[in-house]
Amino acid sequence: MPLYIDPGVEKFFVESKQLEKEYLEACEWISSFGIDYRITRFGNYEKDVEEFIKGNRNVSAKENVKTFMNARLEASELIRIKKTFESFESSQLIDSIKKLTSGQRFRIDNKADQSRDFAFELNIASRFYRAGFVVNLKSVSDLIAIIDNRKLYVECKRLKSYNQLEKRVKAANRQISRRLSSDISPKSRGMIAINLTDIINPDAMPTVSYTLEEQRAVSAKTLRDFVLSNKGILSKKRDKKCLGVLTEFSTQGFINAEKIENAAFLHIREGNILHYPMKPSDLEFINSFWPKLGNQHILQT
Repeated sequence: MPLYIDPGVEKFFVESKQLEKEYLEACEWISSFGIDYRITRFGNYEKDVEEFIKGNRNVSAKENVKTFMNARLEASELIRIKKTFESFESSQLIDSIKKLTSGQRFRIDNKADQSRDFAFELNIASRFYRAGFVVNLKSVSDLIAIIDNRKLYVECKRLKSYNQLEKRVKAANRQISRRLSSDISPKSRGMIAINLTDIINPDAMPTVSYTLEEQRAVSAKTLRDFVLSNKGILSKKRDKKCLGVLTEFSTQGFINAEKIENAAFLHIREGNILHYPMKPSDLEFINSFWPKLGNQHILQT
């Protein structure tokens, strides 16, 4: 059974103007690395939001909303990354930031999208860092989290198609085996992190709900059903020191409420951990940190 990393989910509301302000600050943070954000995909998102508000795009309403929602999703992810890592030394981040800003405007335009692969790695690192753990981004693994003086090697995989699932899980377990075989500490462990957004919602279609609670329930059930129906694949060739698989799934949509003041755009970042069979000491270890990986506001200071 999956363990949800957002137990008792909190709701974070932010005015559109505040999100736009935070996004501009995040873009300026990118420029502080010597990268002009205006000529990257993040410059496109700034224009997409502006054109949606002004009604300047000569496209269908459906395409207009999809473009706007994509921009909001990308803005939210960048804000979260900036808020988490702005205190880090630039030398620790410059390579990741360069890769983060490359890539296509829409995630479905390119099967090989290194920029979003690195965005996912930074997003997972952000979960651990905001939970109070030290993270190392310049390691042989995608990232290493230090939890109670123990190393947790995390291999991150952002999947573009269902056909990749079994192959990438096996590869991640092999990578973890190699990392742990060269670690002299018997207490070090591994974990796989997988982003399933492009498998579950390959066309990046926004959703429409009447309430936030309704959409939250649909999102949670969607990820839970996928994980449970693919439990065997997610456990393929598992390393005995790998704790399990952290899965993520993001949705965006619109709350079509009866009262206009209750209408809103929404972005839900769903997550759970499917843990492998393990001895009691490892179960105690995973239970010590997994609940802390959720309920993390992107605009938290």
